[in-house]
This record gives sequence, structure tokens and C-alpha cells, in this order.
Amino acid sequence: MTGYHDYLILLTPPDSIVNNVKKLKEESFLTIGEYDSRYSKAHITVQPWPRKRPVWIEPLLPKLERDLQNLPPLVMDINGFDFFDQQEFQTIYAKVSSTSATKLWFKLLRRFFNTPPFEPHMTIARNLPNADFKQLWPHFKSRNWNGRFSIDRLTILRRETIGYDKTYKLFKEIPFNKKLDFFEFTNSKLKQPALPMNKSNDKQFSLF
Repeated sequence: MTGYHDYLILLTPPDSIVNNVKKLKEESFLTIGEYDSRYSKAHITVQPWPRKRPVWIEPLLPKLERDLQNLPPLVMDINGFDFFDQQEFQTIYAKVSSTSATKLWFKLLRRFFNTPPFEPHMTIARNLPNADFKQLWPHFKSRNWNGRFSIDRLTILRRETIGYDKTYKLFKEIPFNKKLDFFEFTNSKLKQPALPMNKSNDKQFSLF
């Protein structure tokens, strides 16, 4: 394979969450009709890797697999809904907890990819025109959805950069270390003084 591919790095929640988001997307369709992201599976985006050659990416995967063994499965709570105000367009999403523990976990994950900080979320309806947003948002504004879930692996999707099929397909799933407990791990790290970055602990995916 010599062509370029687009990769998408993400976290996929368990089936119960995926199925509930799918139902919410269908409810949204019945309210406003077709919209962006109607068919996308529930996920938390970590980072896109656009236009990469497989020969660049695949040699890096064994190191990534080793690195991710330093992280426990992620535990998060869903806490209702919110939206991103993009002026002409709005995006409705399911809110997930932002605690000192989850912030630390994502900070450690981002170091492996040299990714800037971002707000973890699960998109319900993306890039809604204002008229559609005003019609749909009342269905979510006061809606309750609270629950805890765990994510035990990192997912990498891939598609051809140039081609007729623009759908991302599963390329690789890399597990986190199930022997580590999320709460014990993060509590111990939060009690420790921050380590200065140096050559021995600043080994990242510099390609990205």
C-alpha cells in the first residue's frame, strides 16, 4: 500500500452508550431531518492524522502499544448535554465529566501524540444551522442523562485520502492496562510532584 491515508485516533465507549447515542441521533433526525454526523458512531476524538503513508505509521505502532500499557482504562461520567456555539452553526453533544483525575489521564494520553488540550465530548448533532438548532436544542436542554462508563482501549480508524469511499474503517485497537485501576492510578499521580520534562520522559510521536 503506497497511497496516502487519513487516520483518526479516538476513544469508543461501551455498547450501551453507543446504542443510546444512536437513539438520540435518530430522535434528532425525526425532529429536524438530515444533519451532519447522523450516522457517526459515538466516540471521543483524540486526534486526526490526515494524509499519512502506512509505511510511516505502522512502524510506530509497537511503541504505542507499549506506551499505552502505562495507562489504566478511562472511567468517566455522562452529565447531560451542552452545545458549542460556532456562530452560524451549533454542535450539540453529550457532556462527560471533567475532574482532576480525567484531566490527568487525558494529559498523559496526549503526551504520546503531542496533542494540545481539548474538551472531551460525544457529538450528537454537528454543525447545525441556527434554525435547526433552535428547533432541536429544547429537546436536549433539560434532558437528564447521567451514568458512568469505562473505555478500555484506543481505537484507530483509517480511510484512503483520495478515493470514492470516504468512510473510516477500523484499523487498529490498542488496549490500556486493565491491571491498573483508574482511581488508584490517578490518585497516586495527583499526590506526586510534577516531573520535569527531559530526554528520558519526553518521547512522543513527533511525526504527529
